Amino acid sequence: MSKIFCLETEWKQSIHDLKEKSNVLPLLEFLQTSCGVDYVFRNVATYSDFEYYINHLYYESYNSFDIIYLCFHGSSARIELANNEFINLLEFAEKNKGIFKGKNVHFGSCSTLNMDEESIKYFKKETGARMITGYKTIVDFVTSFVFELWLLNEILKYPDYAKTRTLKLADEQMSYFVNSFKFVAY
Repeated sequence: MSKIFCLETEWKQSIHDLKEKSNVLPLLEFLQTSCGVDYVFRNVATYSDFEYYINHLYYESYNSFDIIYLCFHGSSARIELANNEFINLLEFAEKNKGIFKGKNVHFGSCSTLNMDEESIKYFKKETGARMITGYKTIVDFVTSFVFELWLLNEILKYPDYAKTRTLKLADEQMSYFVNSFKFVAY
């Protein structure tokens, strides 16, 4: 059975940060309750937090986590943290060779995969990811929640599907979201 490793940023920087609840945790809890999916979830506010948690993927005890779900603000070729730091995907790939070896990585972030195909393929190759999915445009949180629930469930049901079959399935069952979000898979 597949397991999900999820990092989520603090979405707002304000005096109420510690009172804000996770936006993605209910999705993970639903998948656990309805499908028996195990997951690890951590909030990430800074680059140091991100680096600390993502490096756990190098440990053998995390090999069974085959879906990496990264929920952040985003822009072209990067994910953004609550304190205005950002992580450039290509620089991350260069520094973290093999970190996603054999894993499916979904960027639940606006516009992160709005980059040329060669750069995405480079990221995939360097990190060793099996499949990379995400969006090329800005996405609405509520509707992306619906799509990501569907997507994660399908990846869990069909762990052997690669980009072509995943895109075909998404086009057939969730075409509105695929087109609205400019969803891509590599």
